[in-house]
This record gives sequence, C-alpha cells and structure tokens, in this order.
Amino acid sequence: MRALVFCSVQLLLAVTWTLYVAFLPQLAAQAGIARAHVALILLMDQVIFVVMDFTVGVAADRVANAMRRLGGWMLGLSAISALAFLLLPRVTSPALLLGLTALWAATSSALRAPPMVIIARRLPATASSFLVGCSLLGIGLAGAVAPLLTARLRDASPMLPFLAASAGLVVAVAALRWMESGPAARHDAQAVPAPAAGVALKRVWLLFAAVWVLALGFQIHTTVNSAPAYLRFVTAVELERVTPVFWIGFAVGALLPATPLLRRYPPYTLLLTAAALGALSLFGFTVAGSLQAILAVQCLAGGLWGIMFATTANAALDAGHVGREGMYTGLVFAALAVAAFMRIALVSSGAGKTAVLASLLPWLPAVAWSAGALLLAAFLSANLTYLMARRQVLRQQVDSS
Repeated sequence: MRALVFCSVQLLLAVTWTLYVAFLPQLAAQAGIARAHVALILLMDQVIFVVMDFTVGVAADRVANAMRRLGGWMLGLSAISALAFLLLPRVTSPALLLGLTALWAATSSALRAPPMVIIARRLPATASSFLVGCSLLGIGLAGAVAPLLTARLRDASPMLPFLAASAGLVVAVAALRWMESGPAARHDAQAVPAPAAGVALKRVWLLFAAVWVLALGFQIHTTVNSAPAYLRFVTAVELERVTPVFWIGFAVGALLPATPLLRRYPPYTLLLTAAALGALSLFGFTVAGSLQAILAVQCLAGGLWGIMFATTANAALDAGHVGREGMYTGLVFAALAVAAFMRIALVSSGAGKTAVLASLLPWLPAVAWSAGALLLAAFLSANLTYLMARRQVLRQQVDSS
C-alpha cells in the first residue's frame, strides 16, 4: 500500500506537468500571450521550482523536527495547487494566467522533497530505499506514457484531463496523509543507524554539483538529442512508439538500489558507478548505427539514470540525516530545475542551432555524465572514512532485515 501511494503521488504530479506543457501554447494563446513567450513562462516555472524546492524542503524539516506530521500540510498545499491547475483552462487574462501558473508551480513543490522526508523520518528505515524507488517509478511511468498522452490530447479540451489529473493527485496525497497518521507508519528517526560520532561528510557541495551536471546531461539527451537520433530510422509518427524506451529502463533502474545486493553499498558508491557506466552508454548512443542499437543503449542509459536518480535521493537523505533530509532533498530537486532551466533556455534561444554548438550537442550528455562521475570521485575521495563507517552500518541493516 505504501509503495502504491508514493508511486501514485509522483506519477500524477509528473502527469500534471506533462499536461501543462502540452496545453501551455493553447492556454497562452487563449490568454492573449504570443506563442514566442511560452518558453519564458516555462523558464519562470523552473525559477520558482528552484526557490520553492529548497524553501519547502527546509520547511518540511522544521515541521518534522517539531514532531508534527507532514501529510496534512502537504494535502492543504496540494489542494491549492489542484485548484490553480483547474482554473488555468478558463483564464483569458495574461496576468491571471501568469499568477495561477506561479501559484501552481510554487504549491506543487510541496510534493517533491516532503514525501522523501516522510520516508526518512516517519517510516521504517529498512523500507526507505524501496519507497524512494517506488516514488521514482511513478516518474518513470509518467515519462513512458507522456508521448502517447501528448499525441492523443493534442486537439482535445484541457478541462477533462486537468480535472482527472488534479483529482487523482489530491486523492493520492490524502492517502499519503492517512498512511502517515496510522500507527504502523510511526517511526523514530533516531532509530536509523549512523556512523560513529565525529565521522561526517565533507565537501557536500561536490555531490550537488555532480547532481546538477548529471541532470544537465539527462536534459540534453532526452529532450534535444534523442528525437533526431530516432528520426534517422523512424518517421515522426512513430516517435511515440520508441520514445518510452528510455523511461522503461528508468522505471526498472529506479528500483534496483533497493535490491538486497545493492543495498549493501553506500548510495554515493552506486551513484559514481552508475554515472561512469552511464557516460559510456551515452557515448555508445552517439555512435550507434542502427535502430536496434539505439533502442538497446537508450534503455540501458535510462536504467542507469534511474539508478542515479534513486541513489541521489538516498544519498541526500543519508547526508541530511537527522534533521536536514528535506533541505538536502530540496537541493537535489533544485539542481534538477536549474538543469531544466538551462535546457529550455538553450532550445528557446536558438543557441543550439549555431554551427559550433550543434556539432557539440550530440556529445554533450556523455561529457556531462563523465564530468559528473569525476566530481563524484572527488567527493568520495574526500569522504573515505565516512563511507567505510557507513558501509559497515548498511551491512548490519541488511543482515538484520
């Protein structure tokens, strides 16, 4: 039940974003905003996400530290977010569209970092990695259905899909609130083992810098490079058939860090390994000479990104334990939003079509993931003492469970 709830929350949150992006040009035109300015609205959304992911993460820590449950707080914000989302199709004023969009983006941030705080602070430690994977599984499923959803709803009215997605999301958050308040869900955060006193992480900024570089590579690969690579072998109509391959791999990869074999290793080590292998897979994607090779490498890259995302979330919870899980997880989502901002700016400005950058773009994701792996290696080398102690604790956890 817990796994289904966490998966549903992130699935429906990602679906609302897919619907929003698909219908935004239509909504902007209805409100009297030129199509050329749609990219500016998307950039505004990412700026709001950057600020709110960190702010809401810190707020979630404070609520949890005060021993108050997060579910009711999240449900209230999600209801406001759903109302703003539902009103978007009826807007005919530019100012009102921008205001509702900003309100929706700000309040929907309550469903990014805070669920991770609930996992870390309110639920059994032995289920933490699995529930993080289930949350990200929802994102992977949403990514897989996004091309089909966008194609099928292109000429439809936004009212019904907006209503269905918003209602489903509120119901899922209500279930999360009920689950958190149940007796079986109570959990003492101090029960989570930690390395010996005096052993702490150093140079944590390297971890978040690596996350940002990895996210930038992911953004460029999936939204800029993938479609042209597919179009060498399939028609534009067939894109919706092959695009989900990356997200199918992601959905599988997101669950792998929760397996008994991989749970024995600190998330930082898994993150470095996945980043290094991911860089190799993206180099392979760039030179692939057939559709079968592209699909195989794309599925592999998606699986490795799923491992990276899941281990990044677990690493943030581990680094923030106890009392800063929300802040560190919020920083992860903020780094993802910064990467999305840069990708949108690159595409909308036309800079990616210049001769120099156009020749570099196919290789940029692989280079970015290679740079991310180097940053992670520097982070690990600065924290060998902590990682040795943490690995001992994780082995004890796995053996006892």
